[in-house]
Amino acid sequence: MKPGERIREKELSQRLGISRTPIREALLKLEMAGIVVCNSRRSYNVRILTAADVRDIFEILGILEGAAVTLIAEEITKRDTELLEQYNQKMAQTADPVDFHTFGAWNEKFHDVLLSKSRNRSLRDVCDSIRRRIYVFPVQPHRLSHLIHQSIREHLEIIRLAKAKDGGALGAYFRDVHWNYQAHLPYLEEVFAKAPAVSAERADQFRRLRSARVSSVLATKRIGKRIGRNRLLPVAKSSG
Repeated sequence: MKPGERIREKELSQRLGISRTPIREALLKLEMAGIVVCNSRRSYNVRILTAADVRDIFEILGILEGAAVTLIAEEITKRDTELLEQYNQKMAQTADPVDFHTFGAWNEKFHDVLLSKSRNRSLRDVCDSIRRRIYVFPVQPHRLSHLIHQSIREHLEIIRLAKAKDGGALGAYFRDVHWNYQAHLPYLEEVFAKAPAVSAERADQFRRLRSARVSSVLATKRIGKRIGRNRLLPVAKSSG
């Protein structure tokens, strides 16, 4: 499905020959992962991932993963670095722009070797969820080669710093190099900004629906707060 494309539960149910319940559950999970957005008419749209979205993802991961690896550097074991080398080798073997999702799966395993040592489960979950978005959205396959091989080269430096257990340098490398959007700007914009997309009209419609969804949620919250305040007001006693 293309970014911005509408997804209807009924149509999916008929196409797949299953009830709406498992489809609804799957769509809810995709919404939580930030891959689809629900609109007010009980249908969904595939989220449009732009170069600006990728920039935000890089900035968040640079801060969070940089802080995490700084704290756990002293706990890195020989087995951890062996896994890092193994997964990076797998990434090199699957460095096929056409199969970006498999490459992303091995990349996730690579990062999880270090993040799994953090005792902050929420931080791990947030990093995994945000990073995964890069690898599930449509991209321009023929423009991925530089991004893929650059990532593999950077992982070699991460492995070197992990072996040295240099937390400060490791955290700085994640923040200032590996997840530095500006450093990867030329090919990130090529890969994501020009990914297959729906027409500008459909994209505008998607943004309006998303805005309406957010407004509806905020309005519901405000109503809930008013109801809560009203319940706390004292009831005037009758003079009779």
